[in-house]
Amino acid sequence: MRFVKGIFTLIGVMVVVGFLFAFVKYDLGTRIAQVSKLDSQALPEYMRMFDKVLTTGDPAKGMVRKVKMVIPEGMTKQEAFENAIEIMDEVASEYGLAMVDSKTMPRNGKLFKDGGLLTHIRSYCSPSIADRFLSHSGEFIGFMPCRIGIIEEPNGDIYLYTMSMELMIHGGIPLRAELAELANEVKMGMYTMMDKAAEGDY
Repeated sequence: MRFVKGIFTLIGVMVVVGFLFAFVKYDLGTRIAQVSKLDSQALPEYMRMFDKVLTTGDPAKGMVRKVKMVIPEGMTKQEAFENAIEIMDEVASEYGLAMVDSKTMPRNGKLFKDGGLLTHIRSYCSPSIADRFLSHSGEFIGFMPCRIGIIEEPNGDIYLYTMSMELMIHGGIPLRAELAELANEVKMGMYTMMDKAAEGDY
């Protein structure tokens, strides 16, 4: 275990050295000035993401939020899934988010209802908020619509996934106050949808 920790420490040192080299090579003063303009939470959020990537070796794990779903007593998995969907849609409406797409994909060549593993993706959006962000930066289209995936593991555990929204909000220069407020409303809506659906009790 100590050996593994030592490896990760060494990797961390190499990364820091790499950053310092990049800063020196590409004009230290300019880079420091650019970093100073970022949101105060940008570097901590990037480091949290990078720590997960270093620990797991999986970039996707650094960019998603994951919650385990509880199967309420007396419910089958199918019933718990349908209950979770209903809860998500109810919470979404409270936050002004509309369900705009729904896909259930086969696993192991079968749909969930026919004995395959559960894989369902549900997409939500607020057109008015989306329009405000696209006016700010067209590249925000890459984050739209907001999605929650429900995936069953081979051992039977079910998890809800969504993109971690902290970097979208804090990863660059500070958003204008009104945009930051809207982005945090969407984040709160998506995370609350996940948590309530995972608990199975609205």
